[in-house]
Amino acid sequence: MQVTTIRIDLNTAPSSILFLRSLILLILILITGTRPAGAALTDLSTEDMARLKDGKILLQTIHSEKPGAAARVIALFHSNANAVWDIIGYCKYEFIYMQGLKLCEMLEGDQFHMKMRHRVRKSWYTPTLDFTFEANREPGGNGEAHLIGGDLKVLQGEWKLFPLKHDNSVIVVHEIRIQPKIPAPKWLVRRSLRKDLSGMLACIRGLAKASGDKARTEADLKRCPGKKTAVSE
Repeated sequence: MQVTTIRIDLNTAPSSILFLRSLILLILILITGTRPAGAALTDLSTEDMARLKDGKILLQTIHSEKPGAAARVIALFHSNANAVWDIIGYCKYEFIYMQGLKLCEMLEGDQFHMKMRHRVRKSWYTPTLDFTFEANREPGGNGEAHLIGGDLKVLQGEWKLFPLKHDNSVIVVHEIRIQPKIPAPKWLVRRSLRKDLSGMLACIRGLAKASGDKARTEADLKRCPGKKTAVSE
């Protein structure tokens, strides 16, 4: 095998050094097949991976220094990325996996770029939240969503999918940050968010038939907050 040696002159002009660094970073991204944002996956411990393989869903608090609430949920899906995206973002499934969803409309777009409207009311003592957002995703890859307008002050969401080598499985990471316009205690918003996210991801996994076996599929589907026959009110 022929080995090519590359020598870099440390006396090169600063602009050239910057270019070389950018080029190296680009090569690393192309080799790994992921963006730098996905590097958080490497923070999973051996114990975390064992829990994921056992069907558990990991829940983490993030951006605790910012207003509102933010969290990350991680789960192992026994499927490919396409099976996950066959569920996420479609109103007929969102009524099943989203807590308190009363209205879901795709205002415009397609499966990769869409503008949507949601109306959410979780219980009689909580306010109704009506908002619109834009969602974008890469074919078979990652996705993001951001607020356009409505009763929220902040809405930022990300879906990151990491296919596992030598296995027909994918690790799904969902991050969301939310802040209502209506004043509410930060601890209450955070508790509500954390309570909903694990059940939502388990439900999505069950709907995608990606839980691993029949027993786990049934357990995941039991965590769905909505009924399979749910319709917009």
